[in-house]
Amino acid sequence: MKKLFLIVLCLISIVISKAQIDISGNSLSSFTHNFIPSNFSPKDLKPSDIPSKQVLMQMGLTENEIEEALKYKKGIGKYEMSSNDSANSNIQTHELILHNIFSDSLVDSTIYPTAKVYGQDIFRNSNISFFQKSLDAKAPENYKVGTGDEISISVWGYNEFSENLLVDERGYISPSSYGRIYVKGLTFKKMRSMLKSRFSNFFDMKNSEIDVTLSYSRVITVNIVGEVYHPGSYSIPAINTAFNALIAAKGPTQIGSVRNIYIKRGGKIVDSLDVYSFLFNPLKDQDIYLQDGDYIYVPPSGNLVEVMGAVNRPYTYESKKGETVDDLIKFSGGFTKMAYKDIITLKTIDYNKLKVNDVYKDDRKTVTVKNGDEIIVNSISNRISNLVTIDGSIGVNGDYEYIEGERLLDLLKRAKCISEKTFLKKVYIIRLNDDKTKSHISVNIESILKNKKHEDNILLKEYDIVKVLSIDDFTDEFHVYVEGAVRDPGTLKFGEGITLQDVLLQSGGLTQQSIGSRIEISRILDYDISSNKIQPIRSFVKSFIIESDFISSAESNYELQPYDQIFVRENPNYNTPKNIVISGEVKYPGTYSLLQNDETIYSIIKRSGGLTEFAHISAGKVFRKKKSKIFKNNQNDMNIPDYIIDTIGDNYKILNAIYLQELNNKNNLYIDTTFYELVSFDLKKALSKKSSKHNIVLEEGDSIVITKKLDVVQIKGDLINLKNSSISAPFLGKRAHYYVKNYGGGYSTDNKKSNTTVVYPNGATKKTLNLGLFTLSPKIEPGSTIKVSNDYSEKKKKKDIDYDRHIQSVITKVTAVISLTLLIERLNGSF
Repeated sequence: MKKLFLIVLCLISIVISKAQIDISGNSLSSFTHNFIPSNFSPKDLKPSDIPSKQVLMQMGLTENEIEEALKYKKGIGKYEMSSNDSANSNIQTHELILHNIFSDSLVDSTIYPTAKVYGQDIFRNSNISFFQKSLDAKAPENYKVGTGDEISISVWGYNEFSENLLVDERGYISPSSYGRIYVKGLTFKKMRSMLKSRFSNFFDMKNSEIDVTLSYSRVITVNIVGEVYHPGSYSIPAINTAFNALIAAKGPTQIGSVRNIYIKRGGKIVDSLDVYSFLFNPLKDQDIYLQDGDYIYVPPSGNLVEVMGAVNRPYTYESKKGETVDDLIKFSGGFTKMAYKDIITLKTIDYNKLKVNDVYKDDRKTVTVKNGDEIIVNSISNRISNLVTIDGSIGVNGDYEYIEGERLLDLLKRAKCISEKTFLKKVYIIRLNDDKTKSHISVNIESILKNKKHEDNILLKEYDIVKVLSIDDFTDEFHVYVEGAVRDPGTLKFGEGITLQDVLLQSGGLTQQSIGSRIEISRILDYDISSNKIQPIRSFVKSFIIESDFISSAESNYELQPYDQIFVRENPNYNTPKNIVISGEVKYPGTYSLLQNDETIYSIIKRSGGLTEFAHISAGKVFRKKKSKIFKNNQNDMNIPDYIIDTIGDNYKILNAIYLQELNNKNNLYIDTTFYELVSFDLKKALSKKSSKHNIVLEEGDSIVITKKLDVVQIKGDLINLKNSSISAPFLGKRAHYYVKNYGGGYSTDNKKSNTTVVYPNGATKKTLNLGLFTLSPKIEPGSTIKVSNDYSEKKKKKDIDYDRHIQSVITKVTAVISLTLLIERLNGSF
């Protein structure tokens, strides 16, 4: 029973320790709080504060961070100090170890809500930070010097002097050989002036320069309380203002004030902070510097006023007593360009009633606001007034100023609508009536031009739309079409008198392929020039024989009609050069032109000098170029055939890539794809007999690859000892199973013998025969590849073992057994 109990305890301890490790390993951001408080000051860090290596590992520190911490703990490396090191060196070292180890851990990853009141979110913005380091702080003119500050004084020129001086507890600095100087409580500006005056007693300051800087800012502790996200005590460099200190606490909460933040010292309010003063009038003399032990108290917000409508920054703002509507408009960034400024709507609560008041322009600076008020700035209408519009196919279209008393002809002249192209018989005016309906008015410009006082020269009204027509609007634009053996086929504009010669010249002229062929002109319409009308006719075709000087001949002056179609045929006896490529084990590999349309592989092999002595005659391949279209979204899913990847190698690397060429229209869903497919044939039979069916006819772009003799057999696939690699074995004339058994480690229980395939050097593939009681694998040739695969159709994936679940199950069962055993013993003892 005792042994069983010990086993249970061991199992429980394993589960608990594993859970602890997981938890600590996943809480990197909180490890500093285990031994360093959130308001930690660099001066307080001691080597003894660093925990052991095991604890640091459980906290989730990296190896580099652990090594850095242990170096500081042991005082070695850059943290090694002699006994007479200064206090400043200690401070620098403390800050160095903090920077090296905890810089990443101090980052606040909290997600804060959107500020309810304008100004609250300025403290939550991670892009704004306070001064975390005391070193190298640049003090402003109104910074007050205190105990613990380190002042750097440098004199150069006729005299030279340089020292870093610490302000002692009594407020003095002590330059060497020049006595004590009291500086505590002075602003930095006054201290600099006083030191310059004091040093003039010892140095020739007329011929020397002096520079006074703050090299180290003292560390003070301030208490931030009230409506802030992270209240508490903070140790920060004194160079920080009250505004900076609030950033450390992430500023006011959703109900915290941004206008009445108090600074308490010795139980009394000594100053107050108004965030809006910093945002809208950030003067340096407004900075509030803190002293050790000060309290920053953020009370709940006071009067909240919502500004909405046509202002640049609509938001909820906190107001002070006596602030007016005009002040709130300024806080909101002022009016937008569409704001109605004459009257502003003010919603206010008056004796438990919601009232609406109109605030006129002259009253904005006198009407005060109170808690709960809403200021609404309305927008003017975006409808354009005092306009008339010209809309047509002649003149300058657009909106024009409406001039009261102006007539139609005056506007047409303003818009340059009167010309020889103007259609004078009709001009249309679309008029907006008082009841928002529209009237359609037509007038005769020709009559107006003859007599300005004609009744058609009507008075215009606001929002009238004048539509002017052009005589070109009633003229059809005709075309002719040309295609075939010209350099630039397409559509050309028809003009009266255009001839076949004109069309051919504008299309780039005839190509070489057209010589000896013919031109056909197809016509289905007849054009009457006098009436500018087209009449359908029966199909008409005119044909011309193309001679070498056809364009300059009289026949080319044949006059065309609208919509004529010109077809320039290619000479059927003209063949462009067609090339193929042969590579590998031939005497003269390279590019060859096909001498005739039915040239065969036998002819090309002969022209290339025949096969070399190293050629593998059973491994000849022909790859034929094919084109197709695929969806753009599927271009990454294209599969390169295995026979291309496996068999080409270095002999013809260009075939190992499938390239894509996008269509001119980028919005097209398809992409033109060029790839190569293997043509199955037997090179040995093709070369032994010209009439053999294996002596295939070649096509343009074909690639012939003759590989080298290989006296090895490659084995690849799902074999245990291969692990996604392959192995080569010597060719012994055996079947595939022999090579798998003797060189591939044999079949595993996951393999399916009948799935074993052999890829021959010429790309042909054979599969193992399943004869029921046994399987018969294919014969092997030199250079073949044997592929072994698993039985994926029947194999069931094994589930990953969940050790935590198994351990907990064992504990539960063992505990149940123990409980049952104890119960039985107790029952036996009771009888």
